Amino acid sequence: MEIDFTNKTVIVTGGTRGIGASLVDTFYQAGAIVYGTGTQEEQIKELNQQYAKDARRHYWAVDFTQKESLDNLSNWIDSLPSVDVLINNAGVNKINPVDQIQEEDWDLLQQVNLKGVYLLTQLVSRKMIPCQSGKIVNVASIFGVVSKAKRSVYSTTKFGLIGFTKGIALDLAPYNILVNSISPGFVMTELTLNILSSAERDELAQQVPLQRFAQPEEIANTVLFLASDLNTYLTGQNIVVDGGFVSH
Repeated sequence: MEIDFTNKTVIVTGGTRGIGASLVDTFYQAGAIVYGTGTQEEQIKELNQQYAKDARRHYWAVDFTQKESLDNLSNWIDSLPSVDVLINNAGVNKINPVDQIQEEDWDLLQQVNLKGVYLLTQLVSRKMIPCQSGKIVNVASIFGVVSKAKRSVYSTTKFGLIGFTKGIALDLAPYNILVNSISPGFVMTELTLNILSSAERDELAQQVPLQRFAQPEEIANTVLFLASDLNTYLTGQNIVVDGGFVSH
Protein backbone atom coordinates (compact mmCIF):
# COMPACT_ATOMS: atom_id res chain seq x y z
CA MET A 1 0.00 0.00 0.00
CA GLU A 2 1.29 3.39 -0.98
CA ILE A 3 0.18 6.88 -0.02
CA ASP A 4 0.47 9.00 -3.14
CA PHE A 5 -0.66 12.63 -3.42
CA THR A 6 0.66 13.25 -6.93
CA ASN A 7 -1.38 16.00 -8.66
CA LYS A 8 -3.34 16.69 -5.47
CA THR A 9 -3.54 20.19 -3.99
CA VAL A 10 -3.14 20.50 -0.23
CA ILE A 11 -3.54 23.64 1.93
CA VAL A 12 -1.84 23.69 5.36
CA THR A 13 -2.47 26.68 7.61
CA GLY A 14 0.24 27.56 10.12
CA GLY A 15 2.66 25.78 7.80
CA THR A 16 5.91 27.57 8.61
CA ARG A 17 6.85 26.04 11.96
CA GLY A 18 6.25 23.15 14.34
CA ILE A 19 3.62 20.61 13.36
CA GLY A 20 2.59 22.75 10.39
CA ALA A 21 6.07 22.76 8.85
CA SER A 22 6.21 18.99 9.28
CA LEU A 23 2.80 18.70 7.58
CA VAL A 24 4.02 20.73 4.60
CA ASP A 25 7.15 18.55 4.31
CA THR A 26 5.23 15.29 4.70
CA PHE A 27 2.63 16.06 2.03
CA TYR A 28 5.29 17.46 -0.28
CA GLN A 29 7.30 14.24 0.05
CA ALA A 30 4.12 12.31 -0.81
CA GLY A 31 3.95 14.17 -4.13
CA ALA A 32 1.37 16.88 -3.35
CA ILE A 33 1.24 20.48 -4.50
CA VAL A 34 1.34 22.19 -1.10
CA TYR A 35 0.29 25.69 -0.06
CA GLY A 36 1.39 26.64 3.45
CA THR A 37 0.25 29.76 5.28
CA GLY A 38 2.06 31.83 7.88
CA THR A 39 1.67 35.22 9.51
CA GLN A 40 5.20 36.62 9.03
CA GLU A 41 5.33 38.30 5.62
CA GLU A 42 9.13 38.50 5.52
CA GLN A 43 9.43 34.80 6.32
CA ILE A 44 6.85 33.95 3.64
CA LYS A 45 8.80 36.00 1.11
CA GLU A 46 12.03 34.19 1.99
CA LEU A 47 10.37 30.76 1.75
CA ASN A 48 8.88 31.57 -1.66
CA GLN A 49 12.31 32.72 -2.85
CA GLN A 50 13.87 29.54 -1.49
CA TYR A 51 11.37 27.38 -3.40
CA ALA A 52 10.95 29.69 -6.41
CA LYS A 53 11.94 26.91 -8.85
CA ASP A 54 9.65 24.35 -7.24
CA ALA A 55 6.16 24.21 -8.73
CA ARG A 56 4.85 22.06 -5.86
CA ARG A 57 5.61 24.24 -2.84
CA HIS A 58 4.14 27.68 -2.18
CA TYR A 59 3.49 29.92 0.82
CA TRP A 60 0.84 32.54 1.51
CA ALA A 61 0.98 35.29 4.16
CA VAL A 62 -2.32 35.12 6.06
CA ASP A 63 -3.40 36.89 9.25
CA PHE A 64 -6.73 35.46 10.35
CA THR A 65 -7.45 38.60 12.40
CA GLN A 66 -7.30 40.96 9.39
CA LYS A 67 -10.12 41.29 6.87
CA GLU A 68 -7.82 42.37 4.04
CA SER A 69 -5.64 39.31 4.60
CA LEU A 70 -8.70 37.04 4.57
CA ASP A 71 -9.92 38.69 1.36
CA ASN A 72 -6.54 37.96 -0.24
CA LEU A 73 -6.80 34.36 0.93
CA SER A 74 -10.24 34.07 -0.63
CA ASN A 75 -8.88 35.33 -3.96
CA TRP A 76 -5.95 32.88 -3.84
CA ILE A 77 -8.27 29.94 -3.19
CA ASP A 78 -10.61 31.05 -5.98
CA SER A 79 -7.62 31.03 -8.35
CA LEU A 80 -6.85 27.35 -7.66
CA PRO A 81 -8.38 24.84 -10.09
CA SER A 82 -9.29 22.57 -7.15
CA VAL A 83 -8.43 21.79 -3.53
CA ASP A 84 -8.18 18.15 -2.51
CA VAL A 85 -7.12 18.52 1.13
CA LEU A 86 -7.47 21.28 3.72
CA ILE A 87 -5.56 21.05 7.01
CA ASN A 88 -6.63 23.69 9.51
CA ASN A 89 -3.54 23.72 11.70
CA ALA A 90 -3.01 27.42 12.55
CA GLY A 91 -3.72 28.26 16.17
CA VAL A 92 -2.74 30.51 19.06
CA ASN A 93 -2.71 30.05 22.82
CA LYS A 94 -2.78 32.28 25.88
CA ILE A 95 -2.26 30.86 29.36
CA ASN A 96 -4.09 32.59 32.23
CA PRO A 97 -6.45 31.70 35.09
CA VAL A 98 -10.06 32.68 34.46
CA ASP A 99 -9.97 35.72 36.76
CA GLN A 100 -7.07 37.19 34.78
CA ILE A 101 -8.12 36.49 31.20
CA GLN A 102 -8.06 39.64 29.07
CA GLU A 103 -11.01 40.17 26.75
CA GLU A 104 -8.66 40.81 23.82
CA ASP A 105 -7.03 37.40 24.43
CA TRP A 106 -10.45 35.73 24.42
CA ASP A 107 -11.28 37.47 21.13
CA LEU A 108 -7.91 36.58 19.56
CA LEU A 109 -8.24 32.86 20.30
CA GLN A 110 -11.82 32.74 19.05
CA GLN A 111 -10.82 34.59 15.87
CA VAL A 112 -7.83 32.43 14.96
CA ASN A 113 -8.71 29.03 16.42
CA LEU A 114 -12.39 28.98 15.44
CA LYS A 115 -13.55 31.76 13.13
CA GLY A 116 -10.52 31.43 10.85
CA VAL A 117 -11.19 27.70 10.54
CA TYR A 118 -14.87 28.30 9.77
CA LEU A 119 -14.11 30.91 7.08
CA LEU A 120 -11.45 28.82 5.35
CA THR A 121 -13.50 25.63 5.56
CA GLN A 122 -16.45 27.41 3.98
CA LEU A 123 -14.29 28.69 1.10
CA VAL A 124 -12.66 25.33 0.45
CA SER A 125 -15.80 23.22 0.85
CA ARG A 126 -17.42 25.26 -1.93
CA LYS A 127 -14.62 24.08 -4.22
CA MET A 128 -14.80 20.49 -3.02
CA ILE A 129 -18.58 20.02 -3.28
CA PRO A 130 -18.78 20.17 -7.13
CA CYS A 131 -15.90 17.63 -7.27
CA GLN A 132 -17.78 15.25 -4.94
CA SER A 133 -14.57 14.56 -3.04
CA GLY A 134 -12.15 16.03 -0.53
CA LYS A 135 -10.58 15.64 2.89
CA ILE A 136 -10.52 18.17 5.73
CA VAL A 137 -8.46 17.65 8.87
CA ASN A 138 -8.64 20.08 11.79
CA VAL A 139 -5.77 20.13 14.28
CA ALA A 140 -7.29 20.36 17.74
CA SER A 141 -5.49 19.40 20.97
CA ILE A 142 -5.65 17.07 23.94
CA PHE A 143 -6.92 20.21 25.70
CA GLY A 144 -10.02 19.86 23.54
CA VAL A 145 -10.57 16.47 25.21
CA VAL A 146 -9.39 17.22 28.74
CA SER A 147 -8.28 20.54 30.21
CA LYS A 148 -5.79 22.00 32.62
CA ALA A 149 -5.48 25.02 34.91
CA LYS A 150 -5.01 28.28 32.98
CA ARG A 151 -6.20 26.67 29.71
CA SER A 152 -9.90 27.60 29.84
CA VAL A 153 -9.90 29.87 26.78
CA TYR A 154 -7.72 27.55 24.73
CA SER A 155 -9.84 24.56 25.73
CA THR A 156 -12.99 26.45 24.79
CA THR A 157 -11.70 26.88 21.25
CA LYS A 158 -10.38 23.34 20.89
CA PHE A 159 -13.51 21.69 22.30
CA GLY A 160 -15.38 23.94 19.86
CA LEU A 161 -13.16 22.88 16.98
CA ILE A 162 -13.91 19.22 17.63
CA GLY A 163 -17.63 20.03 17.71
CA PHE A 164 -17.29 21.98 14.46
CA THR A 165 -15.53 18.98 12.92
CA LYS A 166 -18.37 16.63 13.82
CA GLY A 167 -21.02 19.05 12.53
CA ILE A 168 -19.43 19.79 9.17
CA ALA A 169 -18.63 16.10 8.65
CA LEU A 170 -22.40 15.56 8.54
CA ASP A 171 -22.96 18.53 6.22
CA LEU A 172 -20.32 17.34 3.76
CA ALA A 173 -20.81 13.55 3.92
CA PRO A 174 -23.35 13.56 1.03
CA TYR A 175 -20.59 14.97 -1.19
CA ASN A 176 -18.01 12.31 -0.25
CA ILE A 177 -15.97 14.88 1.71
CA LEU A 178 -14.49 13.31 4.84
CA VAL A 179 -13.81 15.56 7.84
CA ASN A 180 -11.88 14.61 10.96
CA SER A 181 -9.81 16.24 13.67
CA ILE A 182 -6.69 15.15 15.46
CA SER A 183 -5.75 16.06 19.02
CA PRO A 184 -1.98 16.01 19.48
CA GLY A 185 -0.51 15.62 22.94
CA PHE A 186 2.93 16.90 23.86
CA VAL A 187 5.04 17.40 20.73
CA MET A 188 8.75 18.17 20.49
CA THR A 189 8.62 21.43 18.52
CA GLU A 190 10.76 24.58 18.66
CA LEU A 191 8.07 26.16 20.82
CA THR A 192 8.27 23.26 23.30
CA LEU A 193 12.04 23.60 23.46
CA ASN A 194 11.76 27.35 24.04
CA ILE A 195 9.14 27.35 26.78
CA LEU A 196 10.10 24.21 28.73
CA SER A 197 13.42 23.47 30.36
CA SER A 198 15.02 20.05 29.93
CA ALA A 199 13.94 19.12 33.46
CA GLU A 200 10.36 20.23 32.78
CA ARG A 201 10.25 18.22 29.56
CA ASP A 202 11.55 15.14 31.35
CA GLU A 203 8.95 15.52 34.10
CA LEU A 204 6.15 15.91 31.57
CA ALA A 205 7.37 12.96 29.51
CA GLN A 206 7.09 10.75 32.60
CA GLN A 207 3.35 11.50 32.66
CA VAL A 208 2.95 10.05 29.15
CA PRO A 209 2.51 6.25 29.08
CA LEU A 210 4.95 6.01 26.14
CA GLN A 211 7.43 7.99 28.27
CA ARG A 212 8.26 10.55 25.59
CA PHE A 213 6.98 13.47 23.56
CA ALA A 214 5.78 12.97 19.99
CA GLN A 215 7.93 14.06 17.09
CA PRO A 216 6.14 16.46 14.67
CA GLU A 217 6.32 13.90 11.86
CA GLU A 218 4.36 11.40 13.96
CA ILE A 219 1.47 13.86 14.05
CA ALA A 220 1.91 14.60 10.35
CA ASN A 221 1.80 10.89 9.46
CA THR A 222 -1.57 10.54 11.21
CA VAL A 223 -2.93 13.45 9.18
CA LEU A 224 -1.42 11.95 6.02
CA PHE A 225 -3.47 8.78 6.51
CA LEU A 226 -6.69 10.67 7.26
CA ALA A 227 -6.26 12.77 4.10
CA SER A 228 -5.19 9.88 1.88
CA ASP A 229 -7.08 7.55 -0.43
CA LEU A 230 -6.60 4.83 2.20
CA ASN A 231 -9.23 6.61 4.30
CA THR A 232 -12.57 6.00 2.61
CA TYR A 233 -15.00 5.71 5.54
CA LEU A 234 -13.61 7.48 8.61
CA THR A 235 -15.34 10.83 9.13
CA GLY A 236 -16.64 12.96 12.00
CA GLN A 237 -13.99 11.58 14.36
CA ASN A 238 -11.40 13.10 16.68
CA ILE A 239 -8.20 11.07 16.74
CA VAL A 240 -6.13 11.59 19.89
CA VAL A 241 -2.38 11.25 19.19
CA ASP A 242 -0.85 11.58 22.65
CA GLY A 243 1.08 8.45 23.58
CA GLY A 244 -1.80 7.42 25.85
CA PHE A 245 -1.77 10.58 28.01
CA VAL A 246 -5.52 11.23 28.27
CA SER A 247 -6.25 7.53 28.83
CA HIS A 248 -4.08 7.00 31.90
